[in-house]
Parts: sequence; structure tokens; C-alpha cells
Amino acid sequence: MNWHNGTMNGALRFKQLTQNVLSIVLILLLLLFCVTATAQDTLAPTHYTHEQKRDIGFQIARELRCPMAVNQNLFDSQSKIASELKGQIFLMLDEGQSKVAIIDFMVLRYGEKIRYMPALSSHTFILWFIPIILVLLAIIGLFFFVQPTLKAQKLTQDSPHD
Repeated sequence: MNWHNGTMNGALRFKQLTQNVLSIVLILLLLLFCVTATAQDTLAPTHYTHEQKRDIGFQIARELRCPMAVNQNLFDSQSKIASELKGQIFLMLDEGQSKVAIIDFMVLRYGEKIRYMPALSSHTFILWFIPIILVLLAIIGLFFFVQPTLKAQKLTQDSPHD
């Protein structure tokens, strides 16, 4: 086996790896959109058992940021407003409101900043896709800048020495 075949095999493996990573990213994006679409179906009022209300209420309280406490969710915060909001969550669960409806109510009342994980929208598009774009740019950069360097090193290694 000469060096040329080894370089070609490495380049082909790198290209295949890049294609696999891009495929995985696209699949994850499609799953994200599917989850968002199915979440709309959970807006209908339902009846919960006591344990379900407790579990869902705690989940919601962990997903929402306390408006008064710095970097604390409603569940962990001991502020007066956090106690009131937790009470509001459980009241809405008693009324049969869904988790999505309760979170939407809180976002309407306090703004998007109440969420720890912002929803995908035109305002938060950059937050969600900048990391993906940076990873793709890094992969492309590796392909265009590292591969020629590797080829140049192989050429200098195989050139006759004086």
C-alpha cells in the first residue's frame, strides 16, 4: 500500500463521517419539529389523579424560572412570588389545564424569560441553531484546512531527501 491510497482512504472516511454527522443533525431537527407539533395536542383539559397533579406541578415548577430569585426555578425558590406561582400552577391543574397551557399562561404573564429552556420561535431561533451552525462550520473547516495540510505533510515525507 502506498501513501496515496492511505490518504484517499482517510479522506473518504472523513467525508463519510461528515455526511453521517449532517444526517444525524437533520434527523434531530426533524424530531424537534415533530415534538413541537404533537405538543399542541396536549392543550385539551384533562382530569388528573392527585399523584399526577403533584408530579406535573413539580415538573412545571422546575421548568420555570422564579421572577424574583436569581438563577432559581420556582420549585427551589422560597420567595413569595414563587409560592404564589406554584399555587397558581396547582389551581390550574385542578381545573384540568394541561402542562402546555399552564406554561403558555405563565409565559404570557411574565414573558419568555420565565422559561429555563426557551421555546423555538423566531425570537429564539439564534439560540437554538447557532451551536449547530458552529459545529457544521468546524467540520467544514476541518475538511478544507486540515485535509490539505495532511496532503502536504505526506508529500514532504515521500519526497526524496538530499
